[in-house]
Amino acid sequence: SDNRIFPAGCAPLYQRACGSVRHHRVLSCEARAAENGCCVPSGPLNGASASTRVILLVSSSDCVAAGMDTTSAGAPSPKEPAQPRVLSATCPDEACCARLFFPSYDLSVECPQCGQRHDRTALRDVTEVSNAGIAFHSLIRNILISNLVPKHGEDTIKVRGLSNYHCKLVSPLLTTYGMDKQTGKARPLSEMGAGAHFDCSVLGGRAFRIDPELLDVAGYGRDVSGSLTYLRGTLALVRAHNDGEDRLLPVHVDGDGHCLVHAVSRALVGRELFWHPLRCHLKRHLEEHLAKYKELLKDFVDEDEWPAIIAECDPDFLPPEGELLGLRNIHVFSLANVLRRPIILLDSLVGMQSPGDYAALFLPCLCAPDQCRGGPANRRNPPLCLSWSSSGRNHYIPLVGVRMGDKLPRLPRSLLPKAWGVPQSLVDSYMDFDTSGCCVVGGDYQLSEGYLLRLTTAMDDVFQRKYGVHPTLVADVHHYVYKRTGVVGIHPLLVVRATQRAVAERRLYRCLTCNTVCEHHVSPEWFRPGGLLYTQLQGNVGTLLPDKLYNFRQYGVTCWYSREKDELVPVIAKNTLEHCTCCKSTQIRHLRGDGTLELRNGDRTRTPSNSKYCSCGFKHFWDGKEYDTLPQQITVSLEWNSKVVKDTVFWFQHESDTSLNSNVYTVASEVVNKHFPGVFGSERLLQQVVDQILEQTRLPEDSMEEDRSEADGIDGEVGKQQRCRQSGPRASPDSTASKFIIKGYKTLHKEELGVSETERRLLERIQAHGAMQRQKHPSGSPERDRHLALSSASAISVVPNSTTVPPPPSLAERPNFVRVVTSDGRQGQLSPSPAGVTLEELQAWVSSEFGIPAERQLLKSGIPPRILVAPSDGGALSLAHGDRVIVEVLGSGDQSAGAQGGPSSGASTSIASMESEIVRHLHESQQSLSLDAGLRAMLGHLKCTGSTVWEYAQENEWLFCR
Repeated sequence: SDNRIFPAGCAPLYQRACGSVRHHRVLSCEARAAENGCCVPSGPLNGASASTRVILLVSSSDCVAAGMDTTSAGAPSPKEPAQPRVLSATCPDEACCARLFFPSYDLSVECPQCGQRHDRTALRDVTEVSNAGIAFHSLIRNILISNLVPKHGEDTIKVRGLSNYHCKLVSPLLTTYGMDKQTGKARPLSEMGAGAHFDCSVLGGRAFRIDPELLDVAGYGRDVSGSLTYLRGTLALVRAHNDGEDRLLPVHVDGDGHCLVHAVSRALVGRELFWHPLRCHLKRHLEEHLAKYKELLKDFVDEDEWPAIIAECDPDFLPPEGELLGLRNIHVFSLANVLRRPIILLDSLVGMQSPGDYAALFLPCLCAPDQCRGGPANRRNPPLCLSWSSSGRNHYIPLVGVRMGDKLPRLPRSLLPKAWGVPQSLVDSYMDFDTSGCCVVGGDYQLSEGYLLRLTTAMDDVFQRKYGVHPTLVADVHHYVYKRTGVVGIHPLLVVRATQRAVAERRLYRCLTCNTVCEHHVSPEWFRPGGLLYTQLQGNVGTLLPDKLYNFRQYGVTCWYSREKDELVPVIAKNTLEHCTCCKSTQIRHLRGDGTLELRNGDRTRTPSNSKYCSCGFKHFWDGKEYDTLPQQITVSLEWNSKVVKDTVFWFQHESDTSLNSNVYTVASEVVNKHFPGVFGSERLLQQVVDQILEQTRLPEDSMEEDRSEADGIDGEVGKQQRCRQSGPRASPDSTASKFIIKGYKTLHKEELGVSETERRLLERIQAHGAMQRQKHPSGSPERDRHLALSSASAISVVPNSTTVPPPPSLAERPNFVRVVTSDGRQGQLSPSPAGVTLEELQAWVSSEFGIPAERQLLKSGIPPRILVAPSDGGALSLAHGDRVIVEVLGSGDQSAGAQGGPSSGASTSIASMESEIVRHLHESQQSLSLDAGLRAMLGHLKCTGSTVWEYAQENEWLFCR
């Protein structure tokens, strides 16, 4: 298969999904590919013979999405269908941000990561996919995976990173834990001085209002269980008293037997986070005030019913067989007293007019009216609103406000049911009404979503410390393992224990292709006498030997025989799952308890990347870090004492985080220490590896100009000048490359790798005073002249320069600015005219800018710095954009000496002595190539260790003996 389209392990996807797609139509892979610009594999797929014709079964609409011809073979096509564009976008959920691919005609897109379906107008960063291979592959992958991977249900769809199932898992921890606002960490409530259990009355003044854009999110927004139809008449009356706007709507809650506390929790904070604290507080409240309840409701509730009523409040309560799990109106009345706020229970118009208590107003009459206040203004707590979802009246749902600025939902007094269990006259004591006889529902005192997310994160840490697995991993196991096999309604604690065992036995995997969590299911009965594997092995080998490993490749199991137990014992470290249970991809990786993957080098992660050097759109894992691109593999050769070793190193560059770019000396040191650890004189090996890496990773001149332009942020006219240079004539083939990428966008001359900073400084001083020294000693000895000639030749050999003077740059290539630095630290920028700048103009500018007279200026430029000399024709200096000009200020003695033709006598003696020593050193370097190589190796070693040349020389006296 062509891996530009089918990544490794994805080929079985196409076979697996063939029987799952609607409106099947047989199409050959190569049909219409050339005309539609799609790349289709031309070779056999998944082991098929060369003569086998690969067939895909896809739907008619999907064929149009891929740009394929859907007409029958041989049938004339009157008009060619237009090829749709493939778009890429980012999921608008801020906690998801997954990258989505979809055809241009789709009006809504479902995110495979969070499970939400988004309207196309809500997507972020919508761009067209220009790469035909990526476009084709993304469409085919969406078609096939959508028919293979289990769809997210209402309990697993994530909104801002949280699903309903996740909230159910961490809710029990909120009963006894709180969050320290200063540290953001979870602490037991008893240590925070808030009692042993959470007091739900602190939420009494809170209310949730849903954002309009989230109303259509399944499992979070508008309820779709039929309540909109059932409550049509009631909602119409509510709409009429809210200026014809839907300010109060029923939203979804899970129907798992805890729907009442789920509904109350959603009405308070928008999440099902506090169902467990509400049940526990409800039970404690009934036990503490049982006498008051008995006295108040003695005409409605029998004495022998109270134990069952209290028992039903327990979070782990299981009803007798044949009875439904749920709470009654007495529990709603108790919750109103727990929260110290009224609760309104609505029904359909028929139900509200019936004599039964299907609709009721529950007042917190066990609390004084002054205790039922809260919020910043200390107002009476507005009522919460619940309703039945159907005529069966077995499922509570909350009616919450829709965020519409400062408009709050209102209910008229005429729509309020009668007070339950208490006199109707108490209504005005616990509720506020406006002049039109309406009361506000919920209010505007909302608990922020950011606080809820931080609170959940703190509880996640406690959950993982307690159980050893992360709640998101447990939620994925519930969705991909249990629900996929049809197991529903299982208690969350059982799923937690199953996840613990699977992680401990390394039987849990995640597919990198479809993101499915897979469990390597191995039944214990398989290993016992009469079991599947035991019987199969006994039939194949006869007598089982205890000291031998038996591999069952088909089941991914390796085991050994225990004679004492007379059964097979699996070897957990060798048991592996060969492929994904959904898409059959082989790209599966072990899952850890915290939900992270045991990735291998080169695996694609789920972190988005905007690098232009890799088109997949995601980062890649390598040695514990995430990179924008995959590394370049470089083969290097090391030779030491007739031993030649070849190795492959991995080189990273073009990273958005420049600290991740490879450092040539770090990479070279690792290779040298790997193969020749502790070898004396390994600096020469280090220099060998450095030279090889730099040679193989050098960039073409046009790429270097492009990188430099991006790094410096150059645009406008400068960018045009660079493009003119790129389109100009290329360098001659025999010219050697002089620049290499060392780290990120930093460039160095190759000659600088073997020249120390001290040597450069001394050479600059020799060149600066050479002319004056010769004028002072015109009758120098022949031996000295010979040494001076050798000095000039050596300087040229160490820092070579172009032998031909480049022609003056054209007008399009004139520099934009030149940096000017004085020896006393002052800086400035000179912007030359389009015709360039002459030496006189430069001296005049320095005089006006820094106040340095022309006779005291010594101008230098280049690497190493050379004295600027006016061209023979008096034209402009050869300065390029970004070049640096150094201005050395000559003193009074230097000024007079310059006028006379030489420096002072004392200074000349010192300079002559220094020059003599440097000339001797350079002469010896010219005569000995080994010393030059050793110098380069020493410099590379000092670069890695951070030492200075002088410190190294003091520790190695042999350097002064040569």
